[in-house]
Amino acid sequence: MILPEFDFLSFNNLIDTADFLSRYGDKSKVIAGGTDLMVKLGSGEVKVNYIVDLMDITGFKKIEVHKDKISIGPTVTHTELVTSNILNTYAPVLSRGAGVIGSPQIRNQGTIGGNIGNASPAADTVPALMVLNSRLKIISRDGERWVPVANFFLEPHKTILARDELIAEIEVEKLPEDTPFSFQRVTRRRAMDIAQMSIAVILFMDENREHILEARISPGSVTPTPVRIREAEKILEGERASDKSIELAAEEVSIKAIDETDIQWIPEYKKPALKGLVIRAIKDAIEKI
Repeated sequence: MILPEFDFLSFNNLIDTADFLSRYGDKSKVIAGGTDLMVKLGSGEVKVNYIVDLMDITGFKKIEVHKDKISIGPTVTHTELVTSNILNTYAPVLSRGAGVIGSPQIRNQGTIGGNIGNASPAADTVPALMVLNSRLKIISRDGERWVPVANFFLEPHKTILARDELIAEIEVEKLPEDTPFSFQRVTRRRAMDIAQMSIAVILFMDENREHILEARISPGSVTPTPVRIREAEKILEGERASDKSIELAAEEVSIKAIDETDIQWIPEYKKPALKGLVIRAIKDAIEKI
């Protein structure tokens, strides 16, 4: 792969990075792993004068617990998400989603910030972030703002980020230990392929672990931007999980996925496959009760 000419810059602090982007952001791309960007550069899809590396910025590689939240730096790799004791204990659905991304080499190089910022509908970490009620800290030279992850995406490969803004932190909900969850996906091949469809599920049970108090369901790869399927969640809530309620919830996901998008994203013939995937995910979560 032959890359076009560009200047490669690296700063070790946020202030210098933000200052450079405020002046040259329209001629720059930031890189945090680069597993997507390098391909686009090689194909000619992206042409820039500057590549700004984020990997050396102090504080960008962390996974920390703060009361009922977990703070994740944008340059944490997928492998680090998979192996994190904090995430495997308090947010395992994110570790599971990161664990199916690409190959070991891609997981070692790619980062959660890059996976989010690329804004691919097939990003495997995003459905998990959706059911974890995540939000993003966005910074620029002029200040910072927090946005729910659901509001970050405008359309495929397009986000709310201005040219001089960066994702500085990903904040996810810290779940009670042993909260039932599942992450399932379907690809054309078993490895190194993007998801044709995926689903993240979290269930919150009553103290006897018999009734579902709250359900969270977010599909991936089947809508242009991430969504929670609230109607399906309500079908499960307040009920004992039964084959009938699970099937009704799964049917609702497949219907809403069609309604939320157009035929090019999930054609009608894929509805049964999505329904089956949701059934599998809910049952897998229930088995963890």
